[in-house]
Amino acid sequence: MPSKPMKTKYCLVALLALAACSREMDRPQGTGYLSVRLAADPAVTTVVKGEAGEPDPAFSLEITPDAGGEKVLVPDYRSLADAPLALPAGDYTVRAVSGPDTPVSWDAPRYEGESLARIQPDRTCDVTLTATLARTMVTVEFDAETDTYFTDYQVSVANESDDALVYGKAGGTLSKTGYLAASSLKWELYMVNAQGTAYRVGPVTIEHVEARQHYHLSFTLDATQSQDGASLVRVFVDDSMNEKYYDLNLEFSGDGLPSMEGDGFDLADGIVVKKGDGESVNRVLFSAPKGIKSLSLSHSDAKLLEAGLPQFVQLVDASSATVSALTALGLGVPALHYGATDTAVDLGPFLAGLSMGEYTFALDLIDTRNHYCAAALAVTVTSPVDAEATSVKPWAGFAILNGRWFTDGRPSGLRFQWKKEGEADWTDYAGTVRYNEAAATFSAELYGLQAATAYVFRVKTDKEEETREVSFTTAQAGTIPNLSLDDWYKDGSAWYPGASASSRVWDSANGGTASFGTVPTTPEESDVVRGKAARLESTSVTVVIITKFAAGNIYIGDFVKVSGVGAELDWGLPFTSRPVALHGYYKYSPKAIDFAESPYTSKKGEMDACSIKMYLCDWSAKFRVNTSNKVFLQDDDPSIIAMCDYTSNAATDGYVEFTLPLQYRDARTPRYVVIVGAASRLGDYFTGGKGSTLWLDELSLVYDAGELSETDREYVGYRNL
Repeated sequence: MPSKPMKTKYCLVALLALAACSREMDRPQGTGYLSVRLAADPAVTTVVKGEAGEPDPAFSLEITPDAGGEKVLVPDYRSLADAPLALPAGDYTVRAVSGPDTPVSWDAPRYEGESLARIQPDRTCDVTLTATLARTMVTVEFDAETDTYFTDYQVSVANESDDALVYGKAGGTLSKTGYLAASSLKWELYMVNAQGTAYRVGPVTIEHVEARQHYHLSFTLDATQSQDGASLVRVFVDDSMNEKYYDLNLEFSGDGLPSMEGDGFDLADGIVVKKGDGESVNRVLFSAPKGIKSLSLSHSDAKLLEAGLPQFVQLVDASSATVSALTALGLGVPALHYGATDTAVDLGPFLAGLSMGEYTFALDLIDTRNHYCAAALAVTVTSPVDAEATSVKPWAGFAILNGRWFTDGRPSGLRFQWKKEGEADWTDYAGTVRYNEAAATFSAELYGLQAATAYVFRVKTDKEEETREVSFTTAQAGTIPNLSLDDWYKDGSAWYPGASASSRVWDSANGGTASFGTVPTTPEESDVVRGKAARLESTSVTVVIITKFAAGNIYIGDFVKVSGVGAELDWGLPFTSRPVALHGYYKYSPKAIDFAESPYTSKKGEMDACSIKMYLCDWSAKFRVNTSNKVFLQDDDPSIIAMCDYTSNAATDGYVEFTLPLQYRDARTPRYVVIVGAASRLGDYFTGGKGSTLWLDELSLVYDAGELSETDREYVGYRNL
């Protein structure tokens, strides 16, 4: 038997830096200088035998004025040896730290030390600091004979907050040095012999633990032969407090070992129970021919705590109050006394009362000879029906319906049903359903809905069960005045798109060009789809002796004023809806580019191109465009939530119908909308072909994704928001 080692101390002092002596210095009045002399003392109190000695650590300094104020940080104190730190005169606390500031660490000690410093004007103050180990050091050692009997073994060492280090053969951590911030240590031994039998010893708590102490846990096997042919292995634990022996009887025959099994189910497969199933029976059977010493149920699930189940329950010799409390929770727990050879626990009623989800319980059985049997029991609480509706994402003209099934494999007749809220009859969804077999989920897009309307949907199967109904209301479908472009009025020589100045939301460059005899944007009354259309013709404007290009254009917003050789415009109309596309008709007659300015001078001679754009943005006010200073809304601006952009340099044979899908970047709610049409897409840069003409008519907003092609739906991206 090993004798208990004497408590010894050893010390290795590393002088890390030498600082200059105090001396008079020619410095400004009121400022002094700090130099630090630092010694690291990694000495530990060896509570149990062991070696210590660490490489020189790197220290940082925290310098705090005692009178209050900002703390000064010095990443490496050695920098003060050649350049002392200038500080205002006063008293300071100087603290040196090295190593990780964590509760536990491997091979990384934490040193700390502090001292007071008084900084005087025009003098250098030398401070000598001794930093000591601020953690408890723990090492573990197993007898070489351990591998003869055991295929796996590990020791868990934790502090009072359950921050733990695991020294294990399989993990390669047996030779590591651990450091813990601790006032007590709790260790637990787990071993598996060659026959696969598991043993657990502990947990054992060591109180009154301090920093600078070194605990070396030495596990020694003392094997003798017993009369019945089994091997009696004595595990000796030397933790310096006293000598502890644990007799572990290794049964090579496997007879008489403790066991546990599910009553009618395999523990390894776990338990699946339907929520609210009051008839559910899920018993776990426990057997220990040599007598039960410990039977515990534990978990680390916040939802189980909310349901009233403690994190750890010991069932052997549990008090009547404990048994009553567990019974009230729905656990079938019999009175169990030390030495009993079998018992059963029924988890069924308790599990059926849990909310739907997944849970894990730890079951631990130890017999009177410390034979150990354990299982991690996985539990899934499912819906009381085969499938049900789970969630919905409503838009203005459609909605994405989501559901889940709970059976092994997709149930027969799985489908969505929907109706307007308040109606009696349900409608079976007849469109495309997307299935995720691995996740047991499915979804569908319900098109053709009315905006701002309440609906309800559910999931049905051939079993015709009553299932959960999910209500939702579609979003508002906002409108923009005069999208048809039928309303126009004239003010002087300038035409404006709108019924009157007080009600219009569209504008053009006419307000700036009309005074120079040019009106690029006018109403079209004969060549239209219906009603009236907007005719945008690019032209030129001569101001005194300067001739500038003027693109035919129309936009939602306001012409503010002429600015330099350009104009200032306020883009935008308050708008909070989310359409999926812009629909309308256009006709285009392009000309070759004959006006071109930087940076597009190389475009001269190329065919002009028209542009149709729409933006949804989250501005807090209208966007100010300044064509003279080249201030424009860029397509990568983070304020843009969704946009579409169409351009073409091809002449059309009459009107062409278009649907431009809006590509969404995220799910933010818009605050403003802008639609822009231009006969020359580079008109903002005074570049285009004089005479290029774009006609726009019957614009409208699309809110139903069912009106789009599948390609356009993917482009909009609403499924990923």
